[in-house]
Amino acid sequence: MPATGEAHPRPLVAVAEPLDQTRAAQILGGRHIFGDGAGAHAELFFGRSPEDFEHRNRYQLCLIPSETGREWLGALVRLNCNYFVECYDGFDLGDLGPLRTAKRGANWDLLVCMSTQSAYQLPMARKFVTALRHRGIIHDTIAPTVEMAVQEAFANSMIHGNLEMNTTGHLSMDRFNELGEETARRLASLIHGGRAIMLTAKKRRNGNVEISIHDQGSGFVPPDETPVPTLPGAESTFGRGLPLIRSLCHDVTFDRGGRTIRLTFAPDASAALPLNTNFVAGLEAAEQGDLRNPRDATILIADDTMISREIIASYLRSDGFTNLVFAKDGEDALEQAHKHSPDLIILDIIMPKMDGYEVCKALRTNPLFAEIPIIAQTALEENEGRTRIFEDGATDLILKPLNKAEMIARTRIHLENRLLVKQLQAYQERTQSELEMARDMQEMLIPKAEQYRGTGLEYGMTISASFQMSSELGGDMWGLAPIDDDRLGVYIVDFAGHGLGAALNTFRLHSLIWSDDRHDDDPGAYLESLNRHLKGLLPVGQYATMLYGVINRTAETFRYASAACTSPVLGNIKTGETTFLDGSGVPLGVIRDARYETREMPFGIDNFLLLYSDALIETVLDDGAFLEGERLLKMVQAIISETGGMTDLASHLADQFMDRAPVKLHDDFTVVSLQPNPSARTTKQHQE
Repeated sequence: MPATGEAHPRPLVAVAEPLDQTRAAQILGGRHIFGDGAGAHAELFFGRSPEDFEHRNRYQLCLIPSETGREWLGALVRLNCNYFVECYDGFDLGDLGPLRTAKRGANWDLLVCMSTQSAYQLPMARKFVTALRHRGIIHDTIAPTVEMAVQEAFANSMIHGNLEMNTTGHLSMDRFNELGEETARRLASLIHGGRAIMLTAKKRRNGNVEISIHDQGSGFVPPDETPVPTLPGAESTFGRGLPLIRSLCHDVTFDRGGRTIRLTFAPDASAALPLNTNFVAGLEAAEQGDLRNPRDATILIADDTMISREIIASYLRSDGFTNLVFAKDGEDALEQAHKHSPDLIILDIIMPKMDGYEVCKALRTNPLFAEIPIIAQTALEENEGRTRIFEDGATDLILKPLNKAEMIARTRIHLENRLLVKQLQAYQERTQSELEMARDMQEMLIPKAEQYRGTGLEYGMTISASFQMSSELGGDMWGLAPIDDDRLGVYIVDFAGHGLGAALNTFRLHSLIWSDDRHDDDPGAYLESLNRHLKGLLPVGQYATMLYGVINRTAETFRYASAACTSPVLGNIKTGETTFLDGSGVPLGVIRDARYETREMPFGIDNFLLLYSDALIETVLDDGAFLEGERLLKMVQAIISETGGMTDLASHLADQFMDRAPVKLHDDFTVVSLQPNPSARTTKQHQE
């Protein structure tokens, strides 16, 4: 319980529309989710897609609609939240709840709870593993293995657990059809299809990742493997995939009477983890002890002989080092290190209680001391003992009897190196802070979901977009420019290069675009004007690709001009036909008097337009290939076919791209789709 006068902070909850406040309150009011009742006082945020929620907010929970489509599974990657719960009739977590409390915080790094009915229709394993990759919980290199194991275990929990299907016996075609019909009946029932199934993941301190599937049915209890059973699947499908799961995981265990399958994956030793904890700790240590002059350094002298400590101290004091700390044995050395956070340690190897080897190992396992230089001193003549101290973490070694000049010289060198490292770390930290500020500013240039949706409503269109900033600061930007009641301008920009330079250029161009409210109906003339102004602002060798177009809703046309932009996709939702438009042209900022051709295409009620940055087609996906040319068109066609011509094309495309792209994108990713939607304009006129 909190102390008197304290109150739990109000949890932030993202609520996906069409869920409303009443429905959210029904789910949050009890103790199914927040065991301490904090859900009843939650601060609710509503949105139609993941892009509607501020990334700066850290949401403790996201409530998603019943029978959610693939679009809300994309929230696992694009929303700053790690708990996702479907709201459906009959929602009852039972012994699976509560999921969390405001006091204890999160128990899992990622949690998804859905009804069996919804989960059965969706690619849960793939989306879950994609979300783990983007959170840095697992590395790209082991993602396919994890996905395969999770898929098998998840299917077993649904079929044998929540649906309580008996799949034993010979699987003839008739039997297969019977099972299909019975599965459909059970999915439709509240008893079976309305049960919760939960996927959770947690990264342990040892680096292992635990992924668990929890069901509310009879559970999946594997058959006795002693003696070894006949080949699974020959006469029975019960336990199908279990040998495969065991071969893919470090360990598999069953809890709650088989209603929880826990898979443990060991980290990939070859994978570069996204977060260097030693480096972060080093930054923190640098903040605590700001070393600006080597003579101001704190030096810890650890030696069990008083005369040795005094000799070393006298040498150092004679050269101006006065901030000295002493330890009389190994245990005392660790205690003094924690107390004073020294900048350098002079360590005797042979000491009572704990020798120098043990002290070195203990210091190096602590991130606070991982980078501190350690000068070992010894009278040992054997090479084995000298080599061992380096293996245990020493930076340098001085032999006894000590030489004053050598002691001072080595102390100076290591402290100067330490000072340089701290300065470099401080510089990196400052640069990172500036980059974060530039990132925030760049994101402000990108239209918010409520803005582009509102504009779309005014023009009788549905506009969808997804923007993902790269691991480096890029130069992507897009926007809308209303001209009059019938004409809407749209642009997409990609500056060459990365870092602050690309970001500054983006700000320059954005200022030019919005320096006045006039956006010419002749896109070619408009780009020519922008290019002349931009040529005078950009340093030599810097340029931008851009497309600017005007959609005329009355004339049903799309007029555009391109400055070496990626080729837009124009399609028809009724016929499924898609084609690339011409994206050729001279990049902005290269030639002052460049000319740009205005091209015109029909853009009627059944058409859609797709704009995207080159990250979409120049990123190597998990199969080693690019999403370009006919492959991109086929993916767009498949999305239209699967969704029945739904208008949220950009989000669907972004989800499929993120499933297969590496976590660290080397360029900004932008995709925008625009599609006429007469009902949207009718709704707007009715509201007015």
